[in-house]
This record gives sequence, structure tokens and C-alpha cells, in this order.
Amino acid sequence: MTTTKQAAEHEPIARVVPMLQVPHLDRDFDYLVPAEHSDDAQPGVRVRVRFHGRLVDAFILERRSETDHVGKLGWLDKVVSAEQVLTPDVRRLVDAVAARYAGTRADVLRLAVPPRHANVEKQTVAELPALVPTAVDPAAWASYGRGEQFLGALGEGRAARAVWQALPGESWADRLAEAGAVVVNAGRGALVIVPDQRDVLLLRILADMTCVEVAAALGKSPGAVRQLQRRALQSLRRELSTEAIPL
Repeated sequence: MTTTKQAAEHEPIARVVPMLQVPHLDRDFDYLVPAEHSDDAQPGVRVRVRFHGRLVDAFILERRSETDHVGKLGWLDKVVSAEQVLTPDVRRLVDAVAARYAGTRADVLRLAVPPRHANVEKQTVAELPALVPTAVDPAAWASYGRGEQFLGALGEGRAARAVWQALPGESWADRLAEAGAVVVNAGRGALVIVPDQRDVLLLRILADMTCVEVAAALGKSPGAVRQLQRRALQSLRRELSTEAIPL
């Protein structure tokens, strides 16, 4: 005995972006939403859809009452999780990055949205306390030319383009934290990109600096620098192994 699927009564169509790597398929597709999945099939959730006979991952972009597709629509196969992980802000950023660098949204989405962890989703999300702004002492920035003006521009939301070289022995992490705190206190967000494995290799190999010198420049211990260097070389070996290039 077969059962006939019933479409959702309200907005029975889901517009989705399938996770496909082929550039010419980087567009939106419409699917019918089964009534039993209607409550969970909301914009931003992960779903599974059939595309050319195979199941593929996708994200719902919106629910609609009508479609501009000419022909028969397929059914949404499964709601992987009711967690709305693709927020409007992330979606706008994904669209902008894909357009700017001529990439596909699927490739950007794989980096923008973390992989699903079912156990984490089951945990109760603790409500974060309200952020209480704490005044930032600009004294340490006074050692740098126009350092205090730089912090002031950040706090006022003005363009603050600058190149900053930390002084020897400086706690660069504290200075970056202070700059970020000024931005957050003003009600905006801050993205701080810190030195990584790539920077360690550049300083160790191209600049011919010792581990002690790199540690002083990056504000890390020599042991941490050696560990970053080892991991970076391991990553390079994996990437170059297919080309049989000795490293």
C-alpha cells in the first residue's frame, strides 16, 4: 500500500541551494515541502533533496507560495536538522564572497557553515549575559605614532586604515584585544586575524629567523613556534604528496 504525499498547506514550496560544485548549477531550485516536514523546513535549515536521481545536501533559502518553474516539482526528501544555521547575515556574506571571487556558493557555504554535530544540537543553549562595556585604557597605544587617534577612530566608526608594527617585547595580543574591545564597546563586531602556521613558515624560512626570534615577534613561546612549524610542514607534505615533490 502506497501513501500519497501531501504538500504543506502554507507556503508549500521551498527554494533551496544544493551543495553542488558544478558552476553552471550554482542557482536556486524549488521543491515541494511535505506536510509532515512543514514545521521544521524553515529558511536556513539543512535538508536533503534529490537532484538527477541522487540525494544531495542543500540549504533552504525561503518558503514560497508559488514557483516560476515550468514542469513538475520534486519533493523535499528530508530535513536534516531544524537548526537554522544559514542566517540572513551569513547568506549575504556568502553571496558577496562567491560573486567577488568568482566561486560557487556551495564552496563558500562549506567554509561559512560549520559541519553538523548532532550531540551539540541536543544540548541546551545557555543564554549569554548582557555585555557590559568596559573602558579601554589607551595608554599602551600612546607609544605608537597616532596610536590613540587610531583607537578613537575605531570607537567612532570612522575609516581607520593603518599598518601597525609591534615594538620589541610588546604584548601584541593585548593591543589587538584592546582595539577589538573598542569596536565592540561601540556596538559593532570585530574580526581579528592572528598569526598562524603560514606566518611562522614565512619568518622561519624566508626571513631566516630563529625560533626564539619568531617567538619574540609573535608573542609566543619558542615551543609554540616549533609546534606551529611542525604542523605547517606536515600540511605542506600532505598537499604536495600527490605531486611527488620532496619537502
